[in-house]
Amino acid sequence: MKIILTETAIKKAIKEAIETKERRELSSKTCPGLRLRVGSRSQNWILGVRDSSGRLRRYPLGEYPTLGVREAKEAAWLLRAKVKNGEDPIASRSQRRQEARDAREGIGTLNALVDHYGAKEGEKNKSWSDCQRRIRAVFADLLSKPSRSLTIRDLQSAVDNWPSESSAAAAVRYIRPILKWAAAPGRLYAPRELLDLRPPKTVGRRERVLSADELRRILPVLRTMATPYHAVMVFLLLTAARLQEVCMATWKDIDLTGGVWRIPETKNGNPHIVPLSRQAKTLLHSWMSTETRSDTLVFPSRNGSPLSNWDRETKAIMRETGTSGWTRHDLRRTAATMMGEISIPPHVIEAALNHANVHTDLATTYNRARYTQEVASALQALADRIDKIVSP
Repeated sequence: MKIILTETAIKKAIKEAIETKERRELSSKTCPGLRLRVGSRSQNWILGVRDSSGRLRRYPLGEYPTLGVREAKEAAWLLRAKVKNGEDPIASRSQRRQEARDAREGIGTLNALVDHYGAKEGEKNKSWSDCQRRIRAVFADLLSKPSRSLTIRDLQSAVDNWPSESSAAAAVRYIRPILKWAAAPGRLYAPRELLDLRPPKTVGRRERVLSADELRRILPVLRTMATPYHAVMVFLLLTAARLQEVCMATWKDIDLTGGVWRIPETKNGNPHIVPLSRQAKTLLHSWMSTETRSDTLVFPSRNGSPLSNWDRETKAIMRETGTSGWTRHDLRRTAATMMGEISIPPHVIEAALNHANVHTDLATTYNRARYTQEVASALQALADRIDKIVSP
């Protein structure tokens, strides 16, 4: 029987339940599906409602009198609307508990998602180690959270509050493919709303080139090769290579007798041969040791792993040389610009940089030459030009 649920009616039902030791169920006349199960020891609110598929479901709302009549009605109307819209509060609570258990065990978290993606896609991306390092730095506070419960607000807040906008923008660029992969219909490891993540600013194309005066201050310090970072920066200038390619180079890729460095896989997916100038070979000879093995990195960290903490090391060199505002990639741009200034043809510079197209798209379709001899001459001329700048 449906009644108007009031405090008086409920107290009367409780008294009768205590006297008869029988449970009763009071149905609300004004709130469809709301019931109060009355017993001699406890009274519990229940909502009975048909879900979007027409199945009758019952959901607990709370205990009386902790949840009063008015609060119970408000909770019932709110829950009724959610169920009608297809939500399943019981399944959601169960999922949250499972996600919490998984998070404690490191399963289903953002960190695990990055690892899982890396295991499948990382080998295809030679810069993956740098990508995941940047992701884990910017999103450090979210790594232990279940990926399915993350919101766009969580990720966007981490990005917008990161002190370096360029680093945050890079982290967004690196994590987007992971989120797209995780939110695909067949997986749904993460909510699709995360794909709306935006960088803190639009990062423009850099045009920074180091001047001759800056090189005169920087190169003497770098040539001391006090650390692997110093040696790498000199090698970057001499080869116009990418930082990641230099950091991942092993001695088996270096042929000092033939004077070449073979990069088995590059950013454009093709192998690349870098002719070594006299200065580059001298640097490598001086960097070799009796413990050098073919499978070891040419420029390893102390524990033998690829170099990291580049921002810290670059800033230290800037302080020592009285320079500012340049990055490791600016050294590659500087090398290309210097080759242009000594009249190296543009297509030879493009080949030295190992860009996919050294001509127009149409010309590249027919002309597949990579101008190895011309590149060798260009890099030697570049190295000689650098020597003249330091010691005119």
